[in-house]
Amino acid sequence: MKYPPSAERARLSEVFSSLQGEGIHAGERHLFVRFEECHIHCRYCDELGKPGEERNLDALLAEIAELEKREGPHRFVSFTGGEPLLYLKFLKPLMQRLRERGMKNYLETDGILWPALEQVIDLCDCISMDMKPSSVTGEKNFEAEHEKFLQIARRRETYVKFVLSKDIDIPEFERLVAVVKRTAPEVPVVLQPLSSEREGHEDDQLMKLLGELQTLALQQVQDVRIIPRLHRILKIR
Repeated sequence: MKYPPSAERARLSEVFSSLQGEGIHAGERHLFVRFEECHIHCRYCDELGKPGEERNLDALLAEIAELEKREGPHRFVSFTGGEPLLYLKFLKPLMQRLRERGMKNYLETDGILWPALEQVIDLCDCISMDMKPSSVTGEKNFEAEHEKFLQIARRRETYVKFVLSKDIDIPEFERLVAVVKRTAPEVPVVLQPLSSEREGHEDDQLMKLLGELQTLALQQVQDVRIIPRLHRILKIR
């Protein structure tokens, strides 16, 4: 990492209150803590290169408390990024302190860094786990890492999210759904249309493809949902 965290300090790009725009908790009010860096670089990522600034743990907790008072109550504190699990030294005490204050922790993650997840799994209340098809991300295949990650994540409330474009390799998609089937078949699977030049839900061909992929996935797992990005539809942060 360019800026390794400590137990007391980490670089964040944003702290704000808004509606959760993705996944099975879309529409709920969440308090977002966005970490700066990620260890992979998906070609569609809209957070890559967003500058951060160093934050002190106590100062961040005070800011969260103020946001909760002013704009809450929030259903969860959502840790997003970047990749929050890169910041384990900082994330773990932050989650512990929030738990002590009665707040719930929601982890948004690329579903790869399973050794780090093992260290915070008991502090997680909900996990939004991406599965990363290489045909969409332009990155390597992470099937083995995703399977180990899901074996741990299923101990808490979890859903799996695929961000999908028309570049998706269908056999690769079916293999990744098979990971869910053999590891945690009870976990909801969310298909999210990729957004680049325009929002994915505005692309009729992409939405038709997602319908076809939903039908394929339902042959393996029981709960598959198509959910576009609500915050982009509502044009909010």
